[in-house]
Amino acid sequence: MTKNNTFTIDKIFLFFSILLGCFPILTFRMRSVLTIIWGVFGVYIFFKQNKKLKYNTEFSIFVIPYLLILLSLFYSTNIEYGLGMLTKMLSFVIFPLVFYLNRDFFLKKHIYKIFDFFSISVLILVLFQIGKVFYNYDFISSSLTLQEIKSNGFISVTDIAIEKVEQIKLRRFRNYIIEISNTHTTYQGLWICLTIFYLGLKSFVSEKKVITIISVILIAIFILWLYLISARMPFLALVVSLILVIIIFSKFSLKKKVIVSLIPLLVLIVLLSFHNPFSIRVKEYYNTGFSILGESSGPGEFNSSNVRNGVYYCDIKLIKEVPFFGVGLGDVQDNLNDCYQENINSKVYKWHTYNTHNQYAFFWIASGILGLISFLALICINFFNSFKKKNILLFYLTSITTMVFFTENILQRSDGVVFYCFFIGLLFFNKLKK
Repeated sequence: MTKNNTFTIDKIFLFFSILLGCFPILTFRMRSVLTIIWGVFGVYIFFKQNKKLKYNTEFSIFVIPYLLILLSLFYSTNIEYGLGMLTKMLSFVIFPLVFYLNRDFFLKKHIYKIFDFFSISVLILVLFQIGKVFYNYDFISSSLTLQEIKSNGFISVTDIAIEKVEQIKLRRFRNYIIEISNTHTTYQGLWICLTIFYLGLKSFVSEKKVITIISVILIAIFILWLYLISARMPFLALVVSLILVIIIFSKFSLKKKVIVSLIPLLVLIVLLSFHNPFSIRVKEYYNTGFSILGESSGPGEFNSSNVRNGVYYCDIKLIKEVPFFGVGLGDVQDNLNDCYQENINSKVYKWHTYNTHNQYAFFWIASGILGLISFLALICINFFNSFKKKNILLFYLTSITTMVFFTENILQRSDGVVFYCFFIGLLFFNKLKK
């Protein structure tokens, strides 16, 4: 093969890498097709360079969690469901593999270009939603409909407390956002958090005032939208991770580290101090506590916090019953549904399918204690690599996802598994100087 042909294939591979970075505005089918094409080109480039495939401990740590849930199918009953889950999570293997094979391919400028296009795609998604919200503002802000009143277990709006009315309207708004974007607000929140941090780094190191000004304006827009969609855990992860980055990686004096770290913390406190969509969602935790819904619980008592409490109750119950090997990937959801019905028996768990809502619990229940340990090892090696190479982006990404893993099954949906595995693989297997 001529050098010119090799150069062309390299450019095509890079083009598809950048295009994959725009996944927030791509349909699920487009993501799947692009991932296959991109993966084929990546493997082809590796073998055309006559490189030998060698065993690598770091790469093994990336794929072991997936292999363990794959092996758990041998003692699963619902094989069809398990195979469906493995297909959804296939990016868990594809992205690390291709990035590992081409670990010397992506230069710093290539990585930044991918992040640039990712940021642009997130901005397009947010602006599209903002436009739709303004256009349909009358519907979003209108009084409760008769259907909303009845579905929440009330006869008339006069029977509903003001705080409950606001919760129902906020739920209406969030459902509208999910419907028009086809993306849950939690995943949007993660995408926005990474974009905010990347723009912040860009404005910090740039010598051009125009880039700094544009970055600051975009950061303000993203923070405002993150606040409006009230993505609780991503927002908290953003604040905590920023503080950790400042403390660990900045060369500020101790006094300055403390002062700068207080800024995101104060922003969070201010947001919680007055009545707004974000504080309404956060205060649910305080008001609900550890209460769990029961058979007699009416629709008016349901909120995201007490529903989650029931989910976590069943997570812990299943972990206690099968701590060593788990129930098998195919039977995770069936066992959860049985627990909801037999131990909680609340109507809300029949209206929707609720997964473990905790990534750590998912691996433990699916493939036992080894599954959990392998997943924790993956997180630890990413933290270690980020410290070793002073890779702030990798550290920040690992930090925000590690926290959100406590409340969401990020890797069970395309929006989450593509986001996590694509950027973790890109940043881990490529050299990015600070």
